[in-house]
Amino acid sequence: STKSDLKEIANAGAEAMPQVTIAGLAAGGDLTSFGRAGIKKVTITIAKILEKTAIVRSALVGALSFRNGRIIRDIEYNLIPALEMKEEFQADAHEIATILRDLQSSLFDINESLQVLDDAERRVQQLIAKGDRLQREREIFRQRTSSIVQGYRTRDAAFRIFRNEKLERYKSLFDLAARYTYMAAKAYDYETGLLHTDQGQTFLSRIVNSRALGVVQDGEPQFAGSNTGDPGLSSVLAEMKGDWQVLRGRLGFNNPDEYGTTVSLRGERYRILPGDEGDTAWRDALEAGLKDNLLSDEDVRRYCMQIDNGSGLPVPGIVLEFSTTIADGKNLFGHALSPGDHAFSPTSFATKLYSLGVALEGYVGMDDPGANSSAVDFAGGSSPSTPSFNFMDPNGLAATPYIYLIPVGVDSMRSPPLGDTSVVRSWSIEDVTIPMPFNIGASDFSSKKLYQSTDSLTESLFGIRKHQAFRPVSNVDLLTRNLYGGIGGLTPSQFTNSRLIGRSVWNSKWKLVIPGRTLLSNPDEGLDRLVRTLKDIKLHLVTYSYSGN
Repeated sequence: STKSDLKEIANAGAEAMPQVTIAGLAAGGDLTSFGRAGIKKVTITIAKILEKTAIVRSALVGALSFRNGRIIRDIEYNLIPALEMKEEFQADAHEIATILRDLQSSLFDINESLQVLDDAERRVQQLIAKGDRLQREREIFRQRTSSIVQGYRTRDAAFRIFRNEKLERYKSLFDLAARYTYMAAKAYDYETGLLHTDQGQTFLSRIVNSRALGVVQDGEPQFAGSNTGDPGLSSVLAEMKGDWQVLRGRLGFNNPDEYGTTVSLRGERYRILPGDEGDTAWRDALEAGLKDNLLSDEDVRRYCMQIDNGSGLPVPGIVLEFSTTIADGKNLFGHALSPGDHAFSPTSFATKLYSLGVALEGYVGMDDPGANSSAVDFAGGSSPSTPSFNFMDPNGLAATPYIYLIPVGVDSMRSPPLGDTSVVRSWSIEDVTIPMPFNIGASDFSSKKLYQSTDSLTESLFGIRKHQAFRPVSNVDLLTRNLYGGIGGLTPSQFTNSRLIGRSVWNSKWKLVIPGRTLLSNPDEGLDRLVRTLKDIKLHLVTYSYSGN
């Protein structure tokens, strides 16, 4: 047993230690006795301990056996399935560990890639910062540039506004000068009849195409010296003036032929016999010209001054239309030349009106001057007025009627026969107004407060000049007498009208307008009386003609 073994070991150990004595001591002096005694004592102690330990061990063994039985039962019922599951977990864990090792082995690659990504992000941030800085610099540059450009633009806008205003004024005034020049050229053509050729049309085109004023010295347009380039408007005017100085004498403008001619509408225009046998036809012609409202006639409304009094009422009257011509074998009205007819010679390239009068023969109640009034007045005396009882006549009319005679067709003349041939030329004449340059009377048509070059004139440029009414006479002899006592030259009667001065006798359409309101307060009654009593209408033409050679 363990106890016996320990005793044997202790005795062996005690014997094994040698006895050592020290000479000279009384007891002999064994030095190893304490070691041997200690070994044995220790052995005895260990034996006792082992005995107690054996007791404890036996108790522990019993308890462990009991516990072991329980554990075996638990293992059979619980631990074995758990261990089996644990093995699966261990297999999965092993797999996970394998993956983790692979993952750990790729951490270096991932770390390297992350480092590359970080470097790339840093470079991106650097580029973004650089771009932001560049955009900010450009924004500042653009703001400064915009401010500078805005200043330039403002100054440029002001410059353009003022320049355009000046140019617009210049253009407007230049266009006005060009219009006046063109009108002067057309008037030159109307007077001379020389611009019908291709060269003449080119001359007119120069005015339209010109964009320069040319040279003007002391108010006189100067000849440019050459037609190359753009000689300007001044050269056109200078050329016309130069030719006119020669043409005044060559075409006979300084010595015209002067005539006074009286024509009858009844006999020469309508071909109605004089006397009672033609009265019915003459009345029919007058009644054919009756109008319930003269304002319905566009020509009358356009050319007759104040024909509409603004009352809104119709204006009854008579309108007689006729045309005139100048041709060989034709009378003034274009009919075959017959005994007693009047005509003008085509050998004069232009025959124009100086003044014109109308006689309403048969009119009852006309206030005519006395037969000897001109001689009495010339002698410094006075003639008593002729007594009148026209107010008692059932056919009596107003003493001072007024009529209109308006040319509404085209004027015709021949071109000057500088050689021995000429052509017939026609013009559509618009008698227009020339605006006042300053309007010192501040008339109502100058009401604009601000300067506008398009409206810089005091009124419209081409306003139609209408024809005023004038007084006829009851006897043509009053038109042929020189009531002013003039000697030589063209001296018109006090009853002729000079409104048509300069117009050609040859016109495609004339209109003689007799408003009824100037005959009686009842215009219809006045027109009826006039138709019953009127015997003839005669025109007295004071004319002047140019030979043109």
